Amino acid sequence: MKALNVALAGNPNVGKTTVFNALTGSRQKVGNWPGKTVEQKTGYLKHKGRLIKIIDLPGTYSMNYFSMEEKIARDYIINEKPDVVIHVVNSCDLERNLFLTIQLLEMGAKVIVALNMSDVAQRRCIRIDEEKFSRLLGIPAVKIQANKKRGIEKLLDAVIEYSAKRIEPKIKYDEELETHISKVEDAVKKYLDIPEKWRPRWVAIKLLEKDAEILEKLGSVPNFDIVSEEARRNREHLRSVYGKEIDTIFIDAAYGFISGLVKEVAENLHQPEGFTDRIDRVVTHKYAGIPIFLAMMLIVFSATFIIAQPISDAIGIFFSDILSGIVRENLSAVGAPQWFISFLTNGVINGVGSVIVFVPFIFMLFFSIALLEDSGYMARAAYVMDRIMHKLGLHGKSFIPMILGFGCTVPAVMASRMLEDRKDKIVTVLVTPFMSCGAKLPVYVLIAAALFPRNTDIVVFSLYVIGIIMAIIMAFVLNRFFFKGLSSPFVIELPPYRVPTITGALIHMWERGWLFIKKAGTIIFSVVVFIWFLASMPFGVQYASEGSFIGLSGKVIAPVFSPLGFGEWKISVSLLMGVVAKESIIGTLGTLYGTEITEADAGFSEFLKTLFTPASAYAFLLFVLLYIPCISSLATIKREIGTKWMLFTVVYTFTVAWVVAFGFYNAVLMLGLG
Repeated sequence: MKALNVALAGNPNVGKTTVFNALTGSRQKVGNWPGKTVEQKTGYLKHKGRLIKIIDLPGTYSMNYFSMEEKIARDYIINEKPDVVIHVVNSCDLERNLFLTIQLLEMGAKVIVALNMSDVAQRRCIRIDEEKFSRLLGIPAVKIQANKKRGIEKLLDAVIEYSAKRIEPKIKYDEELETHISKVEDAVKKYLDIPEKWRPRWVAIKLLEKDAEILEKLGSVPNFDIVSEEARRNREHLRSVYGKEIDTIFIDAAYGFISGLVKEVAENLHQPEGFTDRIDRVVTHKYAGIPIFLAMMLIVFSATFIIAQPISDAIGIFFSDILSGIVRENLSAVGAPQWFISFLTNGVINGVGSVIVFVPFIFMLFFSIALLEDSGYMARAAYVMDRIMHKLGLHGKSFIPMILGFGCTVPAVMASRMLEDRKDKIVTVLVTPFMSCGAKLPVYVLIAAALFPRNTDIVVFSLYVIGIIMAIIMAFVLNRFFFKGLSSPFVIELPPYRVPTITGALIHMWERGWLFIKKAGTIIFSVVVFIWFLASMPFGVQYASEGSFIGLSGKVIAPVFSPLGFGEWKISVSLLMGVVAKESIIGTLGTLYGTEITEADAGFSEFLKTLFTPASAYAFLLFVLLYIPCISSLATIKREIGTKWMLFTVVYTFTVAWVVAFGFYNAVLMLGLG
């Protein structure tokens, strides 16, 4: 039997992703929509013997075909005609959410309304009569609590039952508007040969609204001029009657219908100031909001170090003292070639092992951020930062890719697609690499723990803050010299505060942390093997000496970094390899200095004290924070905004990093603090 094709639609921040996960579990596939760079998620499940395919449509507030997300969602529903569309709505904000429901129904979609967050609505004394809702609107409505999978079985029952039925939604506007819609609809039916999947009433409404996409598709259809003229006459008459533009007339009509529906099916919608409002008065305060955000992030970093440090130490002892020693001893006992022993111990174990020790920090940081996201606080952080960012010419939505940049620059750059204006998108992409991605964290932790053992968390926290500050400053500079005008403001959806689920946070932690582990096992392994090879060639040369291939290369680029306080050639090589992947900086240092560390009978951290002073160490960290993003990020930047801006990113990020590190290091020396 053919699988049921079910689309999942909804506004942002209504729990659509949670519903998708509750329906499909681990049976998910992620890719891109055909011909688009917007992510597509699909999943499968079986219910009562029926195979169901779930397509997660991009989150959108309407189907007006303005943004890429709206285009994808509308095209899919119109052209693919899914068997059912599950519209996930926030039970606490029915009026706003149901506008999309009305548009879906007008398109001819077979809609089931999933009243999510029903538990939150109940706590707020919002009582929704789902049976009356279904009766008045003519479609099923099911209360669910997606984060605890309550109501999911009932929702799936409705999908199977409703998929086999004809639909006749009970949407009706005032008599004047309905009369004019009917006139144009009759003309569409009489004169136009429209696709079978298109609903004539919806086509009539779109013609009245002068929808650009519909006008383009029907422009060459025979008799379109007759229908177009009928639409024009009715449009002009509606304008004269209502005294408004046609778009406003339809929006007002939809919300009028919704208002009447909500009054019939829901009670006690307007409550005194609640828990969320009281907290928001503090955390989104004009002056207190930013200090609170910084304090929250400092707590996250402190907790990360307190919990992750002992685990990291244990992993480090295993790799450097136990595993490396066992491998070296056993291979020597069986007479293995010295080059092979060097490859495994200096190359693989010291290289990859020096990165794996930071997995606990990565996982703990992602877990903490996931808790903040699930609680609803990160949306408030975006709201608070929007005030500053907008004044400096950076779109408020840009803070969302910037926040994602704390995990990885690649998805952060891809998230810039949410920005409709190309100027906003370019500026956002150009400043996003200044965010401290997870790959930079191992470098921060290693250097800070070695040179600033009493203030490791403060040092690492300062780098995250400096990254945000530099992104905002550079956005101002870019707008001042390359782009003109302020960005348009935007509305930030502030979801209600929720108690984050440990399961959800662990899933997010694992998904993001696993990417780091895979890089350690693939890209970083390849880099350290490549470094070991260059450090061992030509044959007969001392490993990692100045006469090796890597040494000769390092000596060429080392003078560039000497004014910054870290001109030792092996450090220069590590920065070069950091362009491949930032984690490779540590892997490269571990590979090149592995023998010296062993001979000195010192740990990696202790050995670093011989390479850096506190001043040069912090200058090094500033450079790592700000310089060229990794190759994967550059490829993504090229795909999103073009080759010219990708090359510009390489040049300007290196320049900014060099100038900032140079300024800091030499200022410290001049003050006699180095």
